[in-house]
Amino acid sequence: MKRSDLKHIVKEIVESEIGKTEEDPKTGIKTTLKNINPETGTFSWDVEYGVDPSFVYKKLEQLVDYMEKVKEGTEFSKIRDIIKSLKNKTHRLMNK
Repeated sequence: MKRSDLKHIVKEIVESEIGKTEEDPKTGIKTTLKNINPETGTFSWDVEYGVDPSFVYKKLEQLVDYMEKVKEGTEFSKIRDIIKSLKNKTHRLMNK
């Protein structure tokens, strides 16, 4: 097989992938391949967030800060601990 034939095959494969969209059901993040640079092999993506994780994180952080005043051993302290856990999970999602 000639090198030019191989380049043509690779180009067809690359062009067929452009515009391909994938969505992560856990995070709601949708990615679309916009471009592949044939010289460098770098990919360009469009990323859409179903829900803005940084906004959710900030709101949970505010609520945790507010609930730091709650006495230990109460139902509200249990709720605060649940919210802290959610805040930590949101932070991990943002850093994937």
